[in-house]
Amino acid sequence: MTSADAWHKAVTAAAELVTDEPVEPVIRQVSDDEVAITVGDREFRIPAECPHRKGRLVHAHLNARTLRVTCPLHRSAFDLATGCRVAGPVTGDLPVTESRSEQVRPEGGDTRR
Repeated sequence: MTSADAWHKAVTAAAELVTDEPVEPVIRQVSDDEVAITVGDREFRIPAECPHRKGRLVHAHLNARTLRVTCPLHRSAFDLATGCRVAGPVTGDLPVTESRSEQVRPEGGDTRR
């Protein structure tokens, strides 16, 4: 295989991972103290209340592209990848735990999410 063939194969494989379909994020209350946010195959667990003024994060706005969650009360925004506050009133960071859904191997050996 030439380097051009290898390059074409890698670019083709990467292109198959990209989809034009929007990712539908899901925010759900899992307990009185915790909210789960699912974006694609990623799941984040955050406190149910914003650290600024206890806004209910189950009603937060979620930007699935930037992975930012914004409190509906005073618009404090947090990066789900780091938990850091990126906008809004001065407050502490948001504790975030991330988990990825497990890969499923159907018959035939292909790995699909």
